[in-house]
Parts: sequence; structure tokens; C-alpha cells
Amino acid sequence: MLRVGFLFNHYFPHQVPHAVPYAFELSKKYRNIEVLVACSSTREMTFAKRIGSLYPGHRCTFQLLSTPWYYGCIDPVVSKWKFLRKKMVLRHNLSFFRGLDALVSPERNCMKLRTRYGITDLIMIHTRHGAGDREGGFDDKSGAFDFTLLPGRKYVDQLQRLGYLSDDRYAVIGWPKFEVVQGLKPERPRLFRNDRPIVVYNPHFDQSVSSWKPMGLDVLDFFAENRAFNLIFAPHVVLFKRSRRHRASLPRKYRRLPNIHIDTGSDASIDMTYMLGADVYLGDVSSQVYEFLLKPRPCIFLNGHQVAWQNNPYYRHWGLGRVVDSVRPGLGEALSQAFNTHPEFLESQQKAFAYTFHTAPGSTAAERGAVAIAEFLLDTRKENHLNPVCRG
Repeated sequence: MLRVGFLFNHYFPHQVPHAVPYAFELSKKYRNIEVLVACSSTREMTFAKRIGSLYPGHRCTFQLLSTPWYYGCIDPVVSKWKFLRKKMVLRHNLSFFRGLDALVSPERNCMKLRTRYGITDLIMIHTRHGAGDREGGFDDKSGAFDFTLLPGRKYVDQLQRLGYLSDDRYAVIGWPKFEVVQGLKPERPRLFRNDRPIVVYNPHFDQSVSSWKPMGLDVLDFFAENRAFNLIFAPHVVLFKRSRRHRASLPRKYRRLPNIHIDTGSDASIDMTYMLGADVYLGDVSSQVYEFLLKPRPCIFLNGHQVAWQNNPYYRHWGLGRVVDSVRPGLGEALSQAFNTHPEFLESQQKAFAYTFHTAPGSTAAERGAVAIAEFLLDTRKENHLNPVCRG
């Protein structure tokens, strides 16, 4: 029996819905594969088990990966600059990883198991956890995995253009997170005591492209002074977790305003509560804009670094709404015209969504992903005469 692990190694559970549905379907469909869901935090495991309730009859087992006791003292301080705990989780659990035939992960840090710790016979499968256009999402690590599950044709074209994707080492699957959100039906709380339009501001953590440092507080000031709109401030969860590195702090005055709701990392910032509940998207390079476009609506993008973005594939999504170079007067003008001008962008949004997320009638993304993983592993086993690991 093959042993396949699914690794979730972060502080937040935001990567979990991008991969764990494959684990549950894999365990249901293939009795000759043992599936283990390994999490580095109780929050990730709780969310994974919650998603597991959507897959009755799954056979997955769960394991909480440990770190040395002293890391519990060091990490709360160090993590404000750097996520060293992710590396320690790998290092402290090498025996677990050596006991697997394959490892499936939504992030790339796990490749250190091969490059740093010498576990070269472990098959590595990547699911990714974002479907955006940011340049940082496309690097040579993308081509280091043995197999990759991709959300749509957009990623195939871009990765092949860069030379990071072999023809027989990927499958186009879709976006299982949408199925998770539909299944869990998270409660949509009423955040504001009025019916004014809601804007969600979703800056990325990558300060080389994020609007946060050059424009973030100006955006909050704008909404503090303009009560015609409500604002949900829901940045990428890493921005404030690694707050010292990204210089992310919020004056208390913004937390007391009736038209501003601040969430720097709750489950609502992960399960699309805000992406589904807002009327206008405001951001920069986060992949969450494509999740927002599950239901096409107005988008505004903040060009805080004066980027020449036209015809740049890493800013493809900026063609789906207004791009502004300043908060004043640019943001106010864009908001005042957002709903009237949205029809100009509707067709482009629909085409971009279809290019980003594959769909196929008669099956779910989770099912397609499970089949792709199993077929790749079984083919690899035949080609390389792979024997299941010894668990004695």
C-alpha cells in the first residue's frame, strides 16, 4: 500500500482548502493508498477536519507535526520577521517524511526535504494555493516538483513559457476551494448597520508590489473621511503576521469607526466571506481577486509603485478594472464610477475567470485532482518499480 502525505505547514489555515479535498477523495477512491493529513498547527488541523465532514466515508488519518519545546517561546517573536518555524517543522519530523512514498503540498518550502535533507526518493506533488498573476508565483521551484496540479490553462501557458513545466508532469484540475466554500456555507455576518456599498481592501504582503506601504494608511484615511462606503480591510494574512518585516501596524483610530471592519487573519479572511460579501474589490496583486470574480463585480487596483503594467503578464488582472495611481483624487473618482463603468469590464472578467479556473461537467475539482494524483503515482510505480515504503 502506498503512503501519501498531505502537508500543511503554516501559521494560518489559508492553504488547507487548496489541497485537502484531494486527500479526502483520494482516500475514498483508492483503497490501495493510505492517506495522511499532516498539519503543523491545531488551527490547520481543525479546518482540515471541518472540510473532511464534506467527504463522508473518507479514510484519512490526521497527524499534528511537532517542533522542539523551545520553539514555542522563540517563534512568537521571530515570526514577526521570518517564518523559521516552517523549516523547523520539516527538520523535526524527518522520520515521518521518510515514511512516505509521496508528499502533496500547496506550498514550495517542502522542497527543502529533498534539497537540504536529502530525502530524494520521496515523490513531490505541488497543488499551489493561489491563482493570481504575481511574478513571485512563478519561479524555478515551480518546475522542481515531480507533478503539479494546476487550476487552469493560464498557469500552463505561463509556466511553459518560462520553461518550468514538462508536458507529462502536470494536470489541469480546477479550484477545489470553491467546492469547499459551497459545501461549508460559512455564515455571512452582517458587518455594517447600513446598506451602503461595501469595498474590500486586500493588499498583498510582498512589499515590492503591494500597495500597503505607499498607500495603505491613505486608503484607510479616505474611508474614515468618506462614510458613503463601508470598508472591509482584509489583507493577505501574512502581512500582519510578519508585521516587523512588512512594517505593518494599524493606529487604533481605525478600529473604532462604524464603516470600517478590520480583519488581519480570522477564518472569514480565508473562507471567502469577504470576497463574496463585498460589492467592490480594491487591491494590488493578490490572487484573491480571481476568487472575488466568482461573482463578477467592480474592481479597482492601486498602482503604488508606478508600474508600467500594460501588456505585463504579471499584472494581467489589472485589465479587469480601473487602475489608479493615487488615493486622492484617484480612488474617489474610481469609486464614484465603479458601478456605472463595470459593464465595460464584465466580458473581460468572465474570460479571465474561465482562463484561470478549469471546470468540467460531471466531476468536481477534488475528484479530478485525486484521480490525477493516483494515476501519476501508479504510473510512476510501474515505470520505476516503486515499492511501498517499509513501515517496520
